Amino acid sequence: MLVRRGFFYWQTAAAIVLPVWLLIGWGIWGTSAAGFIGVAFLAPVLVLALLVIVGLTLARKSVRETRAVSWLDVGILTVLHLSLIGLGFFGPSASWFAIVSVIAAIAAFWSAIWQLVTETRNRVRAVFDEIQRAAAPQGAQRPPIDAGEYIVIDPPSSSR
Repeated sequence: MLVRRGFFYWQTAAAIVLPVWLLIGWGIWGTSAAGFIGVAFLAPVLVLALLVIVGLTLARKSVRETRAVSWLDVGILTVLHLSLIGLGFFGPSASWFAIVSVIAAIAAFWSAIWQLVTETRNRVRAVFDEIQRAAAPQGAQRPPIDAGEYIVIDPPSSSR
């Protein structure tokens, strides 16, 4: 639970820290000024992408109640954040880190949507089941009382 709760808080901070890390990393290890324009353009896009993923994750009621993300979120966000950190070093393997980052961001986005839809569907289904239980008659229906055989005598008709 501690790891999942840590990621709950870290993912919001990471939306700002990781793009800033890419800018700092380019300043330290970058090689050309033209590449900096690309990094400076993509940093705000990365902020938006990470904030969308955070928003979709926080939209789930279970995440808000427990203040902890799911283990699937932990796995995907670990890959995404580590690949962005590796990309910030801008070494010879930077293109591989960029590819992994894009794939992990897409996976994080669709995973967040899938988990949100699944959780919402289960909650709506539970509400409808509760409504059906409340609308059902309370208690078992009793069979009609059988008091045996009845003899019906018709009263004489009066003709006036």
